[in-house]
Amino acid sequence: MPVPPSVLLYEESPAPSGDNNDWLNYIKIGQRFDLELLSQRKIRCSCELLGFRPGKYVLLRLDDDAIPDSQLLSGLPLICRFLVEDALGECFAFRSELLHIVRFPDKIIMVNFPPLVQRRALRNEKRNSIYLPARLRLSMEKLDKPVQVDGHLVDISANGCRFLFKTPYKPDLIRLATVLVHIAHDVAEFNVMLHGTIRNARIDEYGLTAGIQFAAPEPALARLINAELPQQGIER
Repeated sequence: MPVPPSVLLYEESPAPSGDNNDWLNYIKIGQRFDLELLSQRKIRCSCELLGFRPGKYVLLRLDDDAIPDSQLLSGLPLICRFLVEDALGECFAFRSELLHIVRFPDKIIMVNFPPLVQRRALRNEKRNSIYLPARLRLSMEKLDKPVQVDGHLVDISANGCRFLFKTPYKPDLIRLATVLVHIAHDVAEFNVMLHGTIRNARIDEYGLTAGIQFAAPEPALARLINAELPQQGIER
């Protein structure tokens, strides 16, 4: 049964997903979902996508101590959300209900495949994909002095970028850290330093990716964003 338009999953009006199954193009097995149980306690936790059957169900694995067993009841309504950062920069969400629970050897839940998926932009403009060497200076309370790391910009706009690098720091440690991004490119004859804040971070097979919001829009970046630059693949 479709969810009435008045029942929103976000504080502001989101956009519906055009083809109800197009959201499947943005997910992969192992992706982290945010799960919110619509019970009196409104418990929220992170879970892992194990699989799905379009039109039938979605399978999610919970960490053993994420939700007490007493709160997992068949028929319980819930909301699932997941982020697609990259150049798209959107949050997808759908309302569903708990169908079945497996408690051993892993805690796995089966939920109804959503009849409607909503999506909301995480930022006001899409970022352009790019792959350029850059340097990041990190300032954090837990560090006595700023540290510099080399990496690559993987997308960029006038208001922010994503920076890919290898580091021993965990994502939770660098979130909200203040940064200075140094971008220099000989072909585009471009050299600029930008102040910003890390708003999100995640680890994948390539390293750690930090989503950075610039302290102020940088109009000068338009020349770099629109420049005809050689595209490089991400090193594996």
